Amino acid sequence: MTAPTRHRPAQALEPYRPGIDGPFGPAEAGHLLRRAAFGGTLAERRRIETEGPSAAVRRLTTAPPRSEEYERTLELISVLDSVDELDTAQSLWLTRMLRTPYPFGENLALFWHGHFATSIDKVARLPLMSAQVETLRRLGDGRLEPLVMAVSRDPAMIVWLDGNANRRHQANENYARELFELFTLGIGHYGEDDVRDAARAFTGWHERRGAFHFNPHEHDDGSKAVLGRQGALDGDDVVQACLAQPACARFVAGKLYRFFVRPAPEAELLDELAERYRASDYDTGALIRTLLSSRDFFAAESRRALVKSPTQLAVGAARSLGLQLDAKKLAARLQSLGQSLYAPPSVKGWDGGRAWLNAATLVGRINLAADLAVGQGRLVAGRTPETPPSLDEALDLLLEDDVPDDVRNQLEQHALRRGDDEGLLQAVLALPEYQLA
Repeated sequence: MTAPTRHRPAQALEPYRPGIDGPFGPAEAGHLLRRAAFGGTLAERRRIETEGPSAAVRRLTTAPPRSEEYERTLELISVLDSVDELDTAQSLWLTRMLRTPYPFGENLALFWHGHFATSIDKVARLPLMSAQVETLRRLGDGRLEPLVMAVSRDPAMIVWLDGNANRRHQANENYARELFELFTLGIGHYGEDDVRDAARAFTGWHERRGAFHFNPHEHDDGSKAVLGRQGALDGDDVVQACLAQPACARFVAGKLYRFFVRPAPEAELLDELAERYRASDYDTGALIRTLLSSRDFFAAESRRALVKSPTQLAVGAARSLGLQLDAKKLAARLQSLGQSLYAPPSVKGWDGGRAWLNAATLVGRINLAADLAVGQGRLVAGRTPETPPSLDEALDLLLEDDVPDDVRNQLEQHALRRGDDEGLLQAVLALPEYQLA
């Protein structure tokens, strides 16, 4: 891979131009498909190669019309959504990830689920958790303000961060603090007085019978001062005050960058990205399309720069290989690998990155590779096509042939000795290179 010329921040965020900034072939198309849509088939990758980066990004990040088959899937999911069992709820979300014609939407909902991290362990009502994820799915690619407003009223979030205990004469600071620290601004961009008065602004924002309920008798309507704004502020005013801070655009854009591009953006690049985010009135979809189309996204240092989360690993493999998976069993497997949907470990969400990898989870990923490779096994209920790919096909499909020569030689020797396509597929899925997006 040829290292691209380093660009200034504004240039780095300009659209990638095939043939001028570098090639646009299998490696570039596969890179885009992994980041935007978990992964995909060889036909999907070739379509992206034909479209070019800008057109492909527009298509991948735009919801297509739903097919009759997927509508039936959603109807079944809606019937089962009321089942108050964690493994059922997790399997339903995984089913959407595996079957949706719009995987970008589910991948982005997964990002927001880690950002506005809320856990069933305390909420204890799965319909509230499912409804929250539907809000993230519905609003996640639009403007940030409606999303944060909706999350501030979200019943699961209110239960999670003790909103019902936030009362006129005894304000609870949990949501106000996390709104500043984890959802919009980051540490160091607010003071304790801001937290105290923001909590007062959210008094009376309660949950009742699974819905948002404003209790005027428990709302403190006195004067407050939050982030430079003063008056009889309420929760909406606080959210708007947060978004008015330059730190907000930098904080949220930085998290999106680290999820879609690479772990450590340069400070000047992040400044430029934040400026564009604010100028667009916090249009998250536009920001992500800028990222995925950019020279920076296709730069050498952005390739294979992210560790796949357990969900991204399994869903990407299944979508690429045409696997029909037992979603309930997959949910249990993902939990053992450190990612239990609807149950992030804390209000900070999952740490991600190299934290996904330790001695236990590495063994678990190898075992997952084994189960995914078997045509009719513990996880796999079927495969299309029915036969596993050959070594050359698997390396092309899953890694665009981008593997070190010594690794390919070892796999070829294995193929000569055993002639076992399922074993070879397991070996490819377990490669360190495949653990990276």
